[in-house]
Amino acid sequence: MTESRYWKRFWRRRISRRTLLGAGAVTAVGAAGAAVVGCGGGGNGGGGNGGTGTGTATGRQPAIGDPVPGGTLTQGRLFNALGIDPHIDLTGLDIDALMYTYLYSWRPGTEEVVVNNFVEEMELPDPLHFNFTLRRGVMTWPEIGPAADEELTSTDVRESFIRRGTALTAPDKRYAQRFLPEKGGRLDTPDPYTFNITLTRPFAPALREMANGTWAIIPAKVIDQEATNLSQRAFGSGPFMLEEFRGSERIVLTRHPNYFLNPRPWLDTLRWIIITEGSSLLAAFRSGQHDVNGAILTQRDAEDLEASDDFLINKFPSLFYPVIHLKVLRPPFNDIRVREAINLALDRDDFINVIQDGEGNYNGPIQWPQVKWALPQDELRAFYPHDNVRAKQLLAEAGLPDGFKVKMKLPRLAGASIIGDMAVLIKDQLGQVGIDIQLDEVELGAYISSVILPGNFDMTFFPNLPWDEPDRPLSFYHSLGVTGSGNWTNYTNPELDVLIDAQAEEFDEEKRREIVLAAQRLILPEHGPQLTITGGFAYNARWKHVSLGTTPGQFGLEVGVGSGPIGSDIWVTSA
Repeated sequence: MTESRYWKRFWRRRISRRTLLGAGAVTAVGAAGAAVVGCGGGGNGGGGNGGTGTGTATGRQPAIGDPVPGGTLTQGRLFNALGIDPHIDLTGLDIDALMYTYLYSWRPGTEEVVVNNFVEEMELPDPLHFNFTLRRGVMTWPEIGPAADEELTSTDVRESFIRRGTALTAPDKRYAQRFLPEKGGRLDTPDPYTFNITLTRPFAPALREMANGTWAIIPAKVIDQEATNLSQRAFGSGPFMLEEFRGSERIVLTRHPNYFLNPRPWLDTLRWIIITEGSSLLAAFRSGQHDVNGAILTQRDAEDLEASDDFLINKFPSLFYPVIHLKVLRPPFNDIRVREAINLALDRDDFINVIQDGEGNYNGPIQWPQVKWALPQDELRAFYPHDNVRAKQLLAEAGLPDGFKVKMKLPRLAGASIIGDMAVLIKDQLGQVGIDIQLDEVELGAYISSVILPGNFDMTFFPNLPWDEPDRPLSFYHSLGVTGSGNWTNYTNPELDVLIDAQAEEFDEEKRREIVLAAQRLILPEHGPQLTITGGFAYNARWKHVSLGTTPGQFGLEVGVGSGPIGSDIWVTSA
């Protein structure tokens, strides 16, 4: 196997926390900090118009001085948090990241590990082995739960990895299939401060995957005794402790007094106000009812805020990734002419102009902000013409000269009008060629458990979770899907499976890129099972008295050298 410069940074050498987290240094809250501090934008990430996809900071940036201990930060939140079990629930991951310990962080802009959490040193002797030396003295919260005020150990990591790897609603099991003991892998705990992973097969995204918000470390005693309660309660060891969880009203966290990076976290209290009507949430932010915006900002909203000296704005490419899923073995979608007709009827430039304020790009099987892995814009634009005349011809050739009627399910997200707006535009555009779309909104929790995961749909519109690694979006096209048990669209293509598996095990970056591009070019002519829409920009906003010590990155706010885990480096200079 040929090594790339990327892997030479990790293999056959020891990575030490001391070299990456200097004593007392404070620079950033992390790539996921954009979500953690409620910095919503045009979806779950960014958008853009080509180039490098590097985010830009606007507004006047205050000087980053010494942290100010104490105080309360209030954040706006547009969506209800249905649960806060990091291994199972997906709507509260931004909250989970503040309450639990993780192995380490990841800097997506430069694709590198930031050893700033439970791992103190790590060795990667080859692509199948990950050897972690764990930090001593990482304590759980005092007086909360069956493992209260106990030291986190390698056993807690092992049990957490097994639970996450086997969770029914886990967003991706491709990595877990390679380390779970029942699959032939190994999770070894030779002593309380050593955790070793042995994979059955190489997995190029493994390092990135373990920094994902779903890989929280939950004490083994909690998993054993409180697992069924974790959706509404938390028993962690992260920088903040759960004081109150009312996922449709408010969420309150307080400072962990025995946090391993004491005196971090600087804040005494983190609060969320949930307002699921976007204009009301933005108005509350403008009036000072909360310090960090949670509403989805349009370009005009961002410009209005930027004109004030009170606010700080960041703009970056959006990882919001809207996709139409089709059940490709069911009529009429089993006819490729029907799927192509739908693609031709979708006016993607209209989505850019109407939904994304004129700023956007076409998405292929991999969304455009992943510029290293995405297909070129000129290629995508040439492949996705808008042609209603040809669409009608194809429907007639498929025996549907008058079109057809179909129900399109979508999640009901109060406050996120962008989902409904895009669905209405899809309905309108396909209606012009005789395809009668009946919109069927399903409450988000029920949508995840009863629609998308079991594949209970003929056609559905769903914004896939954001990602910054190519394996995840490609896995939706694999015969085994993201869970390893089957593709929920019933799509299968053995030739494509070979390419997807090959890129997951290729560590030479340029060779992997060639495979990823080849896989996408094989997918496009299939016109499914996913039909991708366009992506635009996202905007973050906060009052200038909120100091994140952040550096704009490709997908928002990135972990900096010397930073602590997410949330630990936030402070406020005034109430």
